[in-house]
Amino acid sequence: MAADPVTAIATLLSQVFGFIVDPEGYEQLARENKLKLIQRGINDAISKNDWAACDRLFVQLRELRQETGP
Repeated sequence: MAADPVTAIATLLSQVFGFIVDPEGYEQLARENKLKLIQRGINDAISKNDWAACDRLFVQLRELRQETGP
């Protein structure tokens, strides 16, 4: 297996499902899913007035942006 976790997962999916999974495409899909999860969490935290959770989620959002760029 490859040292890069994304490449390893893409390789595993390719072997299991029998079709080619582009590591960059998988990485983009993972980022999009993480962004959607953070967005749902922020909306949920706001509806519950849980400002501490909002702060934590915004930190995760900033980290994701730093990882992926503008």
